[in-house]
Amino acid sequence: MLRLGVCDDRKEDIASIEALVDRFSARYPEHPVQVSCFDSSYDLLEALEKSGGYDLYLLDIIMPHMSGIELAKKIRERGERSKLLFLTTSREYGIEAIGVKASGYLLKPIKEQALFDALLSCMEELAPENNPCVMIKTKLGLTRVQLSELVMIESFDHIRELTLLSGDTLETTARLSELNELLRESPAFLFPHRAYIVNMEYIRSIGNKHILMTNGKQIPVSKKAYAEVKSAYLEYMIRM
Repeated sequence: MLRLGVCDDRKEDIASIEALVDRFSARYPEHPVQVSCFDSSYDLLEALEKSGGYDLYLLDIIMPHMSGIELAKKIRERGERSKLLFLTTSREYGIEAIGVKASGYLLKPIKEQALFDALLSCMEELAPENNPCVMIKTKLGLTRVQLSELVMIESFDHIRELTLLSGDTLETTARLSELNELLRESPAFLFPHRAYIVNMEYIRSIGNKHILMTNGKQIPVSKKAYAEVKSAYLEYMIRM
């Protein structure tokens, strides 16, 4: 199911989007959509704290108190890699859209096929088999983390820090053993040390005492675990 979050201060525009989503569901019943609509940026941010993020956001650019661009920045600060589309009557915000990694625009009034194409494209890109993810409770609230974007997890001072491919970090108080349990179904993750979990996709090299990650971070490997770590990495590389 695609989780769609819509934020627009014009209630008539929200009603139009909801009607279009209903028509999408009727035409494509095999592709369910769960839509949540908000007429305030602050209401959307509050919902994210409680229930986690969405797969796709449709954000009106011109809104009082907090613009769609500002809202998108706060969504990105959560570490989310969700799809973002702006709702607008003009394309003049191209530079700002690049800054928050937006996928593009839907011009108002929104055309049925334009929205349908956006939903189908997002579903294809975020299909679980192509882009699995886990929900992790962080300081920002429940956060969806795509496994392909998770480089490593480090444990220190009762805090676990997740490093993402973008270079952003997220903090969680979940135990490392709990996180390892979440990731155990993915063949990419390795537990080389009691304080680390690493994504083998981002290992540059393995030495006698350290793993060198592609971001330059060195992860310690105990002498006892070295042979097992090296074997697991070689098996992963052959399988890939």
